[in-house]
Amino acid sequence: MQGRHSRISGAAVPLILIAGLGGCGGNGGSGSGGSGNSGSGNSPGSGTAYAFVPPVQNTTRIYAETVVDNSNTTIDIAFSDTVTAVNSDGSATQLQESTIGSPIVNGTNYTIATETQTYDATGHETAYTDLSEQPAVTCTFDPYGEGPDWPVQVGQTWSIDYTFVCGSNAGVAYSQSGTVVDVESVTVPAGTFTALKLQSTLTWTDSQGTARTQTTTNWRDVATSYSVKEEVSIAVSGTLPTTGYAVSRQLVLESIS
Repeated sequence: MQGRHSRISGAAVPLILIAGLGGCGGNGGSGSGGSGNSGSGNSPGSGTAYAFVPPVQNTTRIYAETVVDNSNTTIDIAFSDTVTAVNSDGSATQLQESTIGSPIVNGTNYTIATETQTYDATGHETAYTDLSEQPAVTCTFDPYGEGPDWPVQVGQTWSIDYTFVCGSNAGVAYSQSGTVVDVESVTVPAGTFTALKLQSTLTWTDSQGTARTQTTTNWRDVATSYSVKEEVSIAVSGTLPTTGYAVSRQLVLESIS
């Protein structure tokens, strides 16, 4: 799938990261919702065209993530992503679960939410259900979450506008633009990978008037399309949250089985 999501349990806004099955970007929790028309665009690159590689059922990836909040506190979290189904139409689902305790720092719970996530045939996230909430809350992306259209080439650019819909809350509009920068060798605890280097900027303003600009560099294994490393910085403006909030995040793949 396109990427991975480490959505924080109980967070008011979904901070999107890129690392799971395909290419989102994210951390968030009970977000907001609504519907609206969105679209995507691409400009071609050159050289080798890298196709999206469908996920393999029952594959489990373990990620370690380091978050730094606005008070310069470092929070270490970890989680697993397991592909639970690959359907005949190419869509797939995965289960995300925390593999570490429940860190609460400066009033924010950084526990990774337990989620079932749904992806289309090219790895774009279309919906997820937050099982950490009682009752469970389903959120959707219209038309789908962030990330480039496949196949991709070095130099290719993309842009997408989408609406995030969560339960009965008001909608939040997101805009992303990105570039396929290069192909690099990346070493993480899970091993050494030949990876596509993608850089993107994601912007949104939540219902409380908090504006965020998230800048992400994501390395995705060319053999599996999975994210193996991700670096994120988040600029926050407008109405600042009353509790702590993330200003940077780093994610690495620990293992895959």
